[in-house]
This record gives sequence, C-alpha cells and structure tokens, in this order.
Amino acid sequence: VPTTFLSMHDVVTSLKTSICYDGRKNNIGSFYAPMKILIDVGFCRTLPRFELFSGVGELAKNAAILGGKHAEGFVKAMSKESVNGASGGSGEEFVMEDETLVGLLRLGVEAKMSVLLSDAYEKTSGMIFEYGHTVSHAIEKAYGDGTIPHGLGVVYGMLSSSFAAEQLGIMSQVDRKEHDDLCWLLLDRWPLPEPKPSMEKVMGLAMRDSKRGITMEAEDEISDVLLYKMGHVVPTPTSNLSKFPSRLVAEWLATMGFPITSSLSEAAVPMTVTAAECEAMLRAMSCSSDAELRNNGFEQLTAGFANRVCALEKHGQPVVAKRYTDLVFLRSSPEAVGALDVLAGRTGIGPRVLYSGHQGVVMERLPGRTLEEADMHCNNKPLLEAVAQALAAVHQLPLPAICDGEPMLWRTVDKMIEALACRPELMPNGMPGLGPLLVEVRTAKAALAKHGPQLVSGHGDFKPSNVMEHDGRVKLIDFELGGPNYRGFDLYKVFRTARPQSEASMVYFIRKYLAFTEGEAVSDEEVSKLMAEMRLFEPLTWLEACIFFLILPQFKPEGAAEWADLAKDRWAKYQVSRAKLFS
Repeated sequence: VPTTFLSMHDVVTSLKTSICYDGRKNNIGSFYAPMKILIDVGFCRTLPRFELFSGVGELAKNAAILGGKHAEGFVKAMSKESVNGASGGSGEEFVMEDETLVGLLRLGVEAKMSVLLSDAYEKTSGMIFEYGHTVSHAIEKAYGDGTIPHGLGVVYGMLSSSFAAEQLGIMSQVDRKEHDDLCWLLLDRWPLPEPKPSMEKVMGLAMRDSKRGITMEAEDEISDVLLYKMGHVVPTPTSNLSKFPSRLVAEWLATMGFPITSSLSEAAVPMTVTAAECEAMLRAMSCSSDAELRNNGFEQLTAGFANRVCALEKHGQPVVAKRYTDLVFLRSSPEAVGALDVLAGRTGIGPRVLYSGHQGVVMERLPGRTLEEADMHCNNKPLLEAVAQALAAVHQLPLPAICDGEPMLWRTVDKMIEALACRPELMPNGMPGLGPLLVEVRTAKAALAKHGPQLVSGHGDFKPSNVMEHDGRVKLIDFELGGPNYRGFDLYKVFRTARPQSEASMVYFIRKYLAFTEGEAVSDEEVSKLMAEMRLFEPLTWLEACIFFLILPQFKPEGAAEWADLAKDRWAKYQVSRAKLFS
C-alpha cells in the first residue's frame, strides 16, 4: 500500500527492492514481485509539498523519454497547482484535484508497465527509466540524504543530460529548449538550496554511479540515457546507455553555480579547438611538403589510399587531421562524407569529431593501436566481443537523411565503373574488358538480391585497421564509406584474409554480435543463418577491391604497376569465391 505519490506510480511498478551502500545509490538489493498493489490517492491530500513534487518529477522524466500524451498530461497537471487552504495556506502542503492525480497515476503506471512487461528486470529497454539518474543520484548524495527529493533530483539530472546531448550534437538547440522548458515547469518551484556542494564532490559521486561499467567507460567518460529530442531515446546496444566525456557534466554543473574547486577548474572549461583552426590544419596539409609539415608539428600517420592523415597537438589536445583527396568523393557524395564520423563520435562509437567539412575531418586522437588481420583470428574472446559490440552499435545507428539512397556497396561500385569508363585504356592486361566487367557487376547484384540480405547503417570499410583498441576498449575510425549497406559486407570484411580463417573466432563473434543486436538468447540456428549470410559477401569484398585498384592509376599514376597487380589479384580471388554468391 504506497503512501506517497512517487511510490504509487514509480516504485510499486518496479520489481527492484534495494538499499544504498558505501555512498552509492541502490547498489544492493533484489527483485521481488508483490501479490497485489492497492493505491488510494487520498494519501496525497496531506503530503508535504516536496513529496508531491518528487512524484511529479519522475512523471517529468516519463514525459521526456516517451513524449506524446505523457508530456501533454504533465504540462496540463502543472498548470493546476493550488495551495491547500485547509492547511492554513502555509504553502508547505500542496494538493492536486483527485481527478488530476488519478490521471497522472494512470499515465505513470502505463509508462512503466508498457516497457517493463517485456523487461521486468530493467536490464535492456527498461533502462530508459534511468534517464537523468546518474547526475541526480550524485546531487542527492552530495547534499545529504533527504535534502533533495528524488524526483526533483532526477529533473535536474535531465537538464545535465540535455546539456551533454546538445554539446555532442545529438539534440538540437530547439529540441533542448522544449525539453528544458518542460523541466523548469517544476524546477522553477523548487530551486536548489544554498550553499551548493562542490563540483568535485558531485563529480566524484557521479563517477561511482551504480550503472558504471555497462558501457565500458574510459576513466574520463560517464554514462546516462540520452535523447535526440523528447520522446526519442538514443538507442545503444549497452542497455540504451550512452557514454560521453565526463567534462560535459562538470561544465553543466558550473553553469548551475556549483562551486568549482581548483582541481577541476581547468578540466571543467577546457580550451577548445576552433573550426578556423581545423580548417587551417587541413589547408596546410593540402599545400605543404612533408618536411614543412614536420617542422610545423605535424606527425604523419600511416594512411590509406584515399587520404592524408596527420597527428598534432592544439591547446594541449592531441588531434588527428584527415585531408580528403578526390578519390574519396569518387566513392561517396561530398555531402555525405563525414556524416557517419560525426554521428559515431557523438555516440561514443568513434573518436569525437571537432570539425567536418569538404576539406576533411579533425577529431580527437585516440590512444592505442589499430588491429591487424591476425587479431580477428586468434580466438581472443574479450577483443572479439568488444569489436562485435562496437559494430552492433554502428548497425543500430539512425542514418542521417543525407546518407539515404542505394546501398553503399553498389553506389561506390557504380561511381568507380563510371570513372573507369572514362579511361578504358588503363585496364591492365589479364583483366576482362569494361563491358564484361559491367555485366559481372550487374549479375552479382541480381544474385545478391535473391538472398535478401539485411540492410543496416553500415561502416562500409570495416577492416581490422579501422578498429582502435586500448586497454580492452574498442572504437572505430574512418567512416567515409558509411551509409546504408549490407550488414554481411561489414561482417565479412573484418574477417577477410588471405591466410587461414579461424572458424571458432568467427562463430563467437557472430554470436556476440547477435546478442548485442537481437537480445541475449541466441540460438545455434540464428548463428548459422548469419554465418551463411556473411559468406555471401566474400566475393563482393574482392570485386569491390578489384574495381578500386583499377581506377587508382587515374589518381596515383606513379604506382600504376602496383595497382594493376593488386587489381588482378583481387579479380582472381573474386573468381575463386564467386560460387558462394551464385550457389
């Protein structure tokens, strides 16, 4: 029998029964289902103001994550505040009409049950109800238990999360204003008491949140649910939690007037690299010699065929600048290049992008190493799982509208065939002519269509060298060919090798990938089915590579002989594996 407004719609709808221990919130407990729940709104008539507001705060959270009628009901209810005259008008009591309370309770119960019916233990989809809770728990504990009502703390935590989402480019300024306006309908009535605890104390608690570890955060990262806008949660394979730089929480705390200690002041408001500085880096890479770049602090990195890549420091921040060549735009449209890099950086899948434009992209420099082909075939299960999780996250990203269109595999092949048609005399001996090659491409495309492979938000060039690993954590780089594509293309390319493949590594990887995309319970049949789908793309990875090397002499004529040999090698591998697509 719940006796507070918060417990009536939020607590009793969850099976969690927990206590706080060692300065952390709700970190010890169990799951227990009651036999019956009896709710009487009459208990709310004499609740102190902060208790009723606490319950309303969790409804604000539901309004933000679900939108629609939950947002409408919250706004409508907040316009009906009245002071209970029977209590002498002290303002310490606060009532709503029974009809309003019942309506809000129905919305609250429906919100939780609609999700928890399929996730009773709040491990996957139910994690969305943790929105705002990372910073909320920290603020509540920093003030001392009982000072900040939990529901109100949650709404302050929501403001922190919307700040981070806007800074990351996930939430627009307009959508953040709509979100925050809803929060302030409640918070204007309950300002944080003074003096506020120090930023250092709040950050210390936030970095020990009970959810920590689910997203495998780095030491300078923190996690919470994030929104694109009200009613639209950012989906992730890590229980809908997104990790992001913890400095964004510190910056928000500073804007709210939490006192900044000397140890955090520099980290809280770091000096950022400007767009003008990024453009200057890219211009220098376009018109400077290797020696000039070295003299100006540029460190040339190992690069692919299509870009010039350098590392340097700016304002003490290690960055990587990638200058595009014309070869990039031959395979993708100028408008779409860089869009997936930005999105991957915003969601923590790749490095944070500081600048993206037609000249190139500038991003934070990641520690660690790039993988090699052998890494994917040595049955290193923790590494395979980390890579599978990262790829699953990419494949579940919502594609930017600018990337819409035909699958990138065929889009890039068609663009390269057009370029090849302009210089047919460059076709090396030992290769079929342009006409037969075009017929082969069309035949392969028709054969693949018969299998109906799944389309996702693809990386497009998912080879081991585009995977960065550091201390067991993985991030992905080089999304220039990202866009709508076949999941099997990415899955096979990361395992493609001229050496013997490890079947055990591939099966383990596929099982983990399915667990991150489809759910924990993965059958052997599902694994076998996706393995078969993946193998369809072996010949297509060789065919695409063959055509790429055929056009490369137009852009790097000094290596024409090498490119011809590589094209013929890839064509031979395509011929050997072709039957896997046409069987």
